[in-house]
Amino acid sequence: MKVSVAAILLSALCVSVIDGVVLDPIERPSAKIAPSPLATDGYLAYPGQFLHHAALRFKTKSSTRVHGCVGSLITPVYILTTAACVNHNSVEYAFAILGSLFNGNTEWEQHINISMNGVRIHPPSPMYGHNDIATIHMDHPATLNEYVQPIRLPRLSDTRTYEMMEGTATSALDGEGLRYLRNQVMSNADCHEAIQPLYNISAQHICTDTYIGGSLCGRNSGSALTVEDENGRMLVGVGNIVFLCDLHYPIRHIRVSYFREWIELYSDYKFEP
Repeated sequence: MKVSVAAILLSALCVSVIDGVVLDPIERPSAKIAPSPLATDGYLAYPGQFLHHAALRFKTKSSTRVHGCVGSLITPVYILTTAACVNHNSVEYAFAILGSLFNGNTEWEQHINISMNGVRIHPPSPMYGHNDIATIHMDHPATLNEYVQPIRLPRLSDTRTYEMMEGTATSALDGEGLRYLRNQVMSNADCHEAIQPLYNISAQHICTDTYIGGSLCGRNSGSALTVEDENGRMLVGVGNIVFLCDLHYPIRHIRVSYFREWIELYSDYKFEP
């Protein structure tokens, strides 16, 4: 049964390689909602593996539930995420959770309040329209330790596309803690071909291939895409369009390097030359 565009859009708005295993590329069939061998909960992270992960919670006055999304700690006081994550009206309260849940153990967690006047959302651009990226200034700095640390962003001279590199994505399943999966970074041309006509792929995007590594269930808007080089782990993407894990589409991220100037202007992060 082919999925309607409306159903896929709904899955993207909601939410949704593997250690030592790289799956061979296979022919891409039409998207289907059915149990998929590509769908996986990934691997359970150990404490301190993803020091930058930030779970975000927003309670609005018009809703009885708390909205959840995620971001990445880029300095002791700033988090990078998507505009969709933070774009709420009449927020009653909001907070970030750092040092996330591991196997039900919360002893490393830090809860830090967020004031909405500390949220900055990138304005639309004449060329691309909506730019889905935002920064959050927390009410006080995080306590940095072996479980909570900011992540490095691409330096100004880094012009790599990261195509064909192994990217690591994280997700948080309720009550089970932080999980991760590794996928291959796609070329923008291949991603554009695979994801059309639902979405466009432009220079501000970076995609990962669910056919090489699998499709991580439980991902949220704002989820980190990281790669590793000789200097360690680096944040290169912020989850922007996340499909249900049984669908066979790439995951689209906002490309961090595209927005370096704006990030530096609306945070206290200082990019290396």
